Amino acid sequence: MRSAGFAAVAVLNDLQIERYSRQIIVPRVGGRGQERVIAARIAIAGCVRDLEVPLAYLAGAGVGAIEVYAPGQDRAAISALASDMRSLNPDSPMTTAAAPPSAQRDLALILIGDTKALRLAGALFDKAVARAIVLARLDTPGKLAVLPSGAPCPRCADRLLLAEVGSRAENSEFIAFAAVTETLKLIAGYVENPAPALLEFNGLEGRARRIEIHPQCACTCHAGDR
Repeated sequence: MRSAGFAAVAVLNDLQIERYSRQIIVPRVGGRGQERVIAARIAIAGCVRDLEVPLAYLAGAGVGAIEVYAPGQDRAAISALASDMRSLNPDSPMTTAAAPPSAQRDLALILIGDTKALRLAGALFDKAVARAIVLARLDTPGKLAVLPSGAPCPRCADRLLLAEVGSRAENSEFIAFAAVTETLKLIAGYVENPAPALLEFNGLEGRARRIEIHPQCACTCHAGDR
């Protein structure tokens, strides 16, 4: 199976083939990958300042269902933003939620740009809201964890992924865009059997390394698949 186990359950109609033609012609995406994107159910979390552009990209790509989580102070603004985003693409219904979903999503995209978003990320992660995780740190130094099967967990991947938030990175918008790109690649099945990876950024350059489950982590990753 390609990707992280996402099943293609949507069938493209003629209008969708035309709407997503630019994505369909991308090598290793094609019609089957776009079907996966339309079928995907994802959660995205972060503060309102960090979510507007990623939400526009995800909706434009045709992600099938997007559930948006934001810290309490940002929820009114996020609800208004989600309402605006619904008009971008009828294929991408978007809802907001205050509590983790009862059913596990295909993927969670988590953008940590401040302390409020860090607390929200910890709550969502502890609830195992998704089978795959893309987690971006938008402070200095920028980091991006891509966890196709949800394990290793962010704590195993790098202890700084859930550390206290520092000053905002100058390349924070670039890191957020990279996180969206990795999200779409995972749900489209762009790479066969993708490995967990940590990307560390220096300006606009990213260096990737494979990550393993840490035997000393306090989580349950080493006890088996999540």
